[in-house]
Amino acid sequence: MHKLSISLFLFLIQLLQTARDPVQLIVNGESDLYHKPLTIKVENLPPLTKVQISVSTTDASGNAWNSYANFISDRNGGIDLKETPSVGGSYLGIDPMGLFSSLKSDSYHQIATAKGFDAKITLRVNNKIVAEETVYRRSTRELDALNITFLEKRDSIVANFYLPKSDEKVPAIIFIGGSGGNFRSERASLFASEGFAVLDLKYFRGFDLPDGIIEIPLEYVHKAHEWLKQQPNVDASQIGITGRSRGSELAMLYATKYQVQYVISEVPSNVVWFGWEDGKSSWTFQNQPYAYAEYTDEDSERIELDMRAKGIQYHDGPKFLSAFKNEPLMKRAEIPVEEIKCPILFISGKDDKTWPSTMMANRMVDRLIRNDFSYEFMHLAYEDAGHNFAGGGQGCGIPYLPAEDYSNSTARGGTDRGNAIAASDSWEKILTFIRKHSFIN
Repeated sequence: MHKLSISLFLFLIQLLQTARDPVQLIVNGESDLYHKPLTIKVENLPPLTKVQISVSTTDASGNAWNSYANFISDRNGGIDLKETPSVGGSYLGIDPMGLFSSLKSDSYHQIATAKGFDAKITLRVNNKIVAEETVYRRSTRELDALNITFLEKRDSIVANFYLPKSDEKVPAIIFIGGSGGNFRSERASLFASEGFAVLDLKYFRGFDLPDGIIEIPLEYVHKAHEWLKQQPNVDASQIGITGRSRGSELAMLYATKYQVQYVISEVPSNVVWFGWEDGKSSWTFQNQPYAYAEYTDEDSERIELDMRAKGIQYHDGPKFLSAFKNEPLMKRAEIPVEEIKCPILFISGKDDKTWPSTMMANRMVDRLIRNDFSYEFMHLAYEDAGHNFAGGGQGCGIPYLPAEDYSNSTARGGTDRGNAIAASDSWEKILTFIRKHSFIN
């Protein structure tokens, strides 16, 4: 009788398992664009079951990227990446898009974004594949598919112009990159995909521009601004400017002399730093160079030797920080942000190892407060975020893509998770800020 009861119990369990609906992996999204989040869910699992979800893909340059995370289903047999934490794998905790921002490659240090990729999402239970879904993640650089026109301008200014097709005039952004000196196609196309005209302005290196950041005139940016105003599909009254890193200096200085709708300053400096030629400033206005800050050769050598002795990955941050000992010099080099006549958004990473962007942004906030600045200003400072966050290889690039791996080069700071959070959160707040001050609903 006892053996019969056990057999009946096992038969009933088998019957229930047979009757259970098949396991479902559900992947949805409002858009296939890189920076639009997906909803990833699993249904009809046995309750409290450990499973693995992985993502594998090949980028535009043929490099393989992979990630995985382990989850435990809830008492209803469900998993929802918006609510269910990863308990192991490429990331930990709750992160709806963690499987994408934590992708890693053994063959290259940054994900190629010239075009999108097919992402295979695989569900495994007890190391057995039980469900798979493949979704296309579209690059914002697929301009034809997104109805974005593209123009190369190579005359009085050197720029790439992105214009989304629209029946009405669109607001515009002047985009100024940092010390890399390259066009910022990832970030520029990202803004364009949201309906903004973007002028990706190059100000040094190539095309008969200065070889380095050496006495770049504010008037050069003004030429770009005036050209942008003349474009028939651009709303000339709705043009903002954004600059990152060294480009933040140029963007903010420009806004002290010329009217723009808003300023966004990513990983910024509160001072003008030295030009890339001894005795030269980085910027000029009306042929007059700006006073600039610099660290000493002695401090530079001492800091480098100290890093080497301690086995610390090289980074520039301590050198820039050492310059702040010279208070009179730093005071002369300060950017007079209170002279800007529009709202300002500062964004920084608290673990910025390139330079102390959070400290410098805080100093600008203090200066605005002391001077009773009458426009809106905000500082978003992110824990565990460095100088470069978001996907691709251009610093603050595309949310939900893996940030560039700097383990074999100069450290930029931040953790993978911290940079990913900063990327997605700051992007949403940037859009809100721009739309508010461009009078867009």
